[in-house]
Amino acid sequence: MLNLRETIDRQVGLALRDLLSAEEAPLACCSLSRPGFLDYTLSLPMKLARTRHSAPLVIAQELQPTVAGIACAGLTEAVAPGYINIQLSDSFVADQLSSMLGIEPAVLLQKEANGQKIEVEFVSANPTGPLHVGNGRGAALGSVLATLLETQGYDVDREYYVNDYGSKMKLFTESIAHYLFPMLGLEHAMPDEGYQGAYVPDLAQAIYDRKGSELRSQLDEQRLAAIEEDGKELVLASIRQALEEMGVSFDTWFSERYLIENGWNDRVLQQFRARGIIYEKDDAVWLRSTDFGDDKDRVLVRRDGEPTYTLTDAAYHFNKFQRGYVKSIDVFGADHIGHIVPMQALMKSLGLPDDFLEVIIYQIVHFLRGGQRIVLSKQTGEIIELAELVREVGKDQARVFFLLSSADSELEFDLEVAKEKSLDNPAYYLKYTYARLCSVERQARGIGAVVPPVASPADVARLKTPEDRDLLKCLLKAQDEVDDAARTRQPHRILYLASELAKAVNAFYQKEKVIQEDTGLAQARMLLVLVSQRLLQAYAHVLGVTLPESM
Repeated sequence: MLNLRETIDRQVGLALRDLLSAEEAPLACCSLSRPGFLDYTLSLPMKLARTRHSAPLVIAQELQPTVAGIACAGLTEAVAPGYINIQLSDSFVADQLSSMLGIEPAVLLQKEANGQKIEVEFVSANPTGPLHVGNGRGAALGSVLATLLETQGYDVDREYYVNDYGSKMKLFTESIAHYLFPMLGLEHAMPDEGYQGAYVPDLAQAIYDRKGSELRSQLDEQRLAAIEEDGKELVLASIRQALEEMGVSFDTWFSERYLIENGWNDRVLQQFRARGIIYEKDDAVWLRSTDFGDDKDRVLVRRDGEPTYTLTDAAYHFNKFQRGYVKSIDVFGADHIGHIVPMQALMKSLGLPDDFLEVIIYQIVHFLRGGQRIVLSKQTGEIIELAELVREVGKDQARVFFLLSSADSELEFDLEVAKEKSLDNPAYYLKYTYARLCSVERQARGIGAVVPPVASPADVARLKTPEDRDLLKCLLKAQDEVDDAARTRQPHRILYLASELAKAVNAFYQKEKVIQEDTGLAQARMLLVLVSQRLLQAYAHVLGVTLPESM
């Protein structure tokens, strides 16, 4: 599917190449017109007015005849205060609609492979308990972003970083041991900051059922190691299941412990030493990260010899680079916002490309039930598991509601609204609209009406009403908008596009008759129905939701 803005810009650039200087040529960029105008607008005359010392409208009138000659234009006009409006020709539009009809929805928005590998890391919650609902936003954002980037031709890997090393795991292990050791006739104190959730004694019971007799014969150190490994395994299994129920999958589950035990921290330390950017102070090893834009130098190895998160983060991203990724996109919650500057400094200290790391921060989600906010905390045990939410509201509803606003805005997720079967529920609205389109197609086929496999210029010429044209614009601008959403890393915009299309479809359905005696107009409007079906399916593919043919 063509990006029409890019297509028009290329054609306009070629047409005006002899009329614009090298400095002026990049200004010849079009944008989608406002309602009531033609399809696309060139603001080039407004930009040229200052340097050419001429009125914008005069410049527009001078350039308009040349713009009128581009292949995709059917009608052009120069309008005050200085714009050139372009209406796409019927034959060009017919070619685009025919192309959309001939492509499977799953690849309708897909560009050719570009040979570049991108890694998207998201969720990456500590394996110290089940995923809670707060993790759902990162799961939805990362999942949809990865699919969105695949439409751009990237080879995308979805990665979950398993933080299975360090103090959090020690607290987790000892919290389980507090409940498990009495089953062995032993005692183990609950650590001061131990995990208090109801899932902890459940894990203790599950581990005892699996390995009780084996644990009895072990020393405490061996028992704790076994508890840690089994506890992690059980939690990761529950995390995988919760994510799968939400339609989220990963290509790689990458272990922090593997990273450390296979020498990646040591490799990075050696590289830092070779570059002369580390020093020792207070029996610890420090990185001169202020040399690379950080606000302070960072400890890499503590005085007890244990690596810090800074060193492990450096090793992890160096490992990503060594695996051949041209870019790592990390999707983090708002509590990681202070990590961005240090992480960028780390990339520079490693000598990685300036654009290798991108960090997307998503803001907090406020969950409501009955109009009241729910306060969540994994350590106090006041949590709602993500799996519970998905089972309560449904996979598609969960994914849609987590995408209702941009990542940089706080989000309110009302569990009751998400369950409603009403047009106020955006997930339900998409399904309802698609089922309506399918119903129109079934009715047409049922009475033997023409269901055209391709579009003709005559079909396009018959689409004249505001509702016809508004729906047509929604269809034609799809690739432009999807490409923008991918470039700006805004997966929520795909939901906006799908909702906008659904709104245009329903406005069209309410005002215009598709099945009617005028067979030519019926055929033209059936084209809008069929292409809208495919585009809604394409958006749903990126969003990871399903659309029913009937409701």
